Amino acid sequence: MRKKLPIMLPKLSRLRGWRHLQTRILMIWTLVAVLFFGVAGAVDPLEDLSRTIRNKIRDHEASGQVVVVGIDTLAMQDRGNWPWTYGDYAELVRKLDKAGARRIVFDIKTSNNATAEDRQLLADALKQADDKVYLTANFVADSSTGRTVTQIPPAEFRQHARLVNSNFWINGYNAVQTTPYALKVGDLALPSIAAELSGETGKVGEDFPIDYSVNLYSIPYISAADVLRQSRELDRVKGKDVIIGLNEPSIGQRHSILGHGLAASTFIVAVGTETLIEGRPIQLGWLPPLLFAFLLCAIIVYAPRRAYRVAAFALGMLLLLAGPIALETMRIFMNYMPAIFMLGCLACHYAWSRHRQSFQDKGMFNEISGLPNLNALRQEAQDCREGLIAARIHNYAEVATALPAAREKDLADQISMRLSLGNGARKIYHGDEGIFMWLVPEETIATVGDQLSALHAIFRSPANIDGRNIDLSITFGVDADPGRSMQSRMSSALLAMHEAANAGEKWRVYDPSRLEATEWKVSLLGELDAAIDSGEVWVAFQPKLDLIKDEVCGAEALVRWTHPEKGAINPEEFILAAEKHDRIEKLTEHVLNTAVEAAARINRESGPFDIAVNLSPRLVGTDGLRPMVASALKRFGLPPERLILEITETAAMSSATEAMDELHALRAMGLQLSIDDYGTGFSTLDYLKRCPSSEIKIDRSFIRVLGTSRSDRIMVNSTIELAHSLGEVVVAEGIEDSETLQLLKQMGCDKAQGFLIGRPMPIEALHDFLARFESSSAAA
Repeated sequence: MRKKLPIMLPKLSRLRGWRHLQTRILMIWTLVAVLFFGVAGAVDPLEDLSRTIRNKIRDHEASGQVVVVGIDTLAMQDRGNWPWTYGDYAELVRKLDKAGARRIVFDIKTSNNATAEDRQLLADALKQADDKVYLTANFVADSSTGRTVTQIPPAEFRQHARLVNSNFWINGYNAVQTTPYALKVGDLALPSIAAELSGETGKVGEDFPIDYSVNLYSIPYISAADVLRQSRELDRVKGKDVIIGLNEPSIGQRHSILGHGLAASTFIVAVGTETLIEGRPIQLGWLPPLLFAFLLCAIIVYAPRRAYRVAAFALGMLLLLAGPIALETMRIFMNYMPAIFMLGCLACHYAWSRHRQSFQDKGMFNEISGLPNLNALRQEAQDCREGLIAARIHNYAEVATALPAAREKDLADQISMRLSLGNGARKIYHGDEGIFMWLVPEETIATVGDQLSALHAIFRSPANIDGRNIDLSITFGVDADPGRSMQSRMSSALLAMHEAANAGEKWRVYDPSRLEATEWKVSLLGELDAAIDSGEVWVAFQPKLDLIKDEVCGAEALVRWTHPEKGAINPEEFILAAEKHDRIEKLTEHVLNTAVEAAARINRESGPFDIAVNLSPRLVGTDGLRPMVASALKRFGLPPERLILEITETAAMSSATEAMDELHALRAMGLQLSIDDYGTGFSTLDYLKRCPSSEIKIDRSFIRVLGTSRSDRIMVNSTIELAHSLGEVVVAEGIEDSETLQLLKQMGCDKAQGFLIGRPMPIEALHDFLARFESSSAAA
């Protein structure tokens, strides 16, 4: 391990540097995102939630200096529905003035639609109040047209009353967070109700935050009905500022108040006034907390110790969560959510990084033995040029299952100890299923066989686990090619080990020259689909001879693949691969369509001609087979009786009930079924009776020795007789000489196929073959 230390330290240093770079990039992108969210107001709902919590903590009573007189349900029952007359307003002014109200503010819009008598009543009442009444002037912005309409009380009222503004800004959540000190209504610069009653002044358009920690229910409230009745409630307005407004749910504006729900706009004006009475608030926005959070993030990123980072994060979150309560008590208001969001993102990043690192560290060791596992080998030996050895205890799973769970570690320890004794105390990596690996110096690869033979001898002695002697079977594989990735080399060593075990050898070295062949096998299926589309995969036709009529009666369609670089590919190689990996359907469909198209043309031009297509056992019983066949017959206009589907004898016999039903359904479509390779399986008479075949095809292995083997002649002859008794046509394949052909004619065989009659050929050659055959027959 001491030799490894100088190598590992730079790797660790680079890893830490990469992680710091990732963190800095995260900080920058988080800052950009937070700036965007802050400007767009995307975090406003969270900001409102946090401010609501702080308001609940800071909840306190109103000063009582402001009294709300509400025109509510009770008042409307007494005086009539809204709108009231100016005479009603005048009566309110007189009675509030008489009760000793300090100032009276109408948070109600006035209009010019009134009788002259009512207008005079209100003007007289305002005059008698001696400038203590305030009327509202405001503006209404039409969002659809962009026009602004001002609403200013009539001139005769303005002579004896002051004007204030009642506009405030409503956000997208129907909530009012801020209200202005003053606004311009037309050409008039008017203070807001809150600014006028509190005595605080500000620039036109300057806002201040409303402090909703003022308990809404502590604001004195009197129904306008009590004022008009001159009840005892009226005594509460003496020396107080009175705001008259609507408080009937069915009329007037109602807005959301944080922590309280919907309330009449008059109460928002009252809370805004209480805010300024407590002191002028300072609104700093969200940039100062964000800069503070960014500074904390920088400290966390560059802190040399984890303890410093944790302390900085804890301090930052404490200040961002608890600090606002103290600051807002001192009338300093800010938006903290962007800063909390940024700090939270960094914290989540570190938490996730730590979790991932912990998981990775845990994933670097085998849980049973505690030895480094194969993941550790991949990381530690990425650029290694040493030799790699893989060993496997073949009965490891069996032995581990038989042992108590606590004893599997003893088994792994004994195996690793024996391997260490024989490999020069090299570091051992423990994988699953009894796999162990280690690296050996490049210069010792040439003599590694002696080492492995010695190790194999050590394992001949049984291992003693829990008092029981247990035999262990071990085989070794070696990869000595440093030019590839460690993952690839590990696979190569395991492959060599498996080959050695299958061959009964102690060990084997992987041969790099096999890599190209292995890559081709891996890519074969990937190229097959493209080869079908490009025409590399084509169909050859081998003629079949009717021995009774002595004429060509059909052909068998055989698939071929001519690779542009590798030439002709063995059909068995790619057909078996396609069957194994469920890619046979497209290949079969290609052959079927090509064969049916060719047969349909020959039938139109030359008369009856059968075409035989091999059917993969994997397709029998699938939902797509019958539609595929029906589509091909219909598309090219081939009569069903001219199509023969060949299925191997072994596959047909092993077919489940569903597959047998499928064969009957295909037969019912009118096409023919042939049992291919007959004689190589285990057909019974009962099976032949149940199978809906129309043809039996005797395997070439019996036909080739027909002239020299008496037993094969007897078997072929009896097969022909049996098939004829069942109404089956018999086809002999693999005929290569005239003597065999004559013997088959004497036995009564119906059809023949083989090199003597014709080799597999392209469709163009088949047309020439048929033309020559017809010419020679006519000449004879």
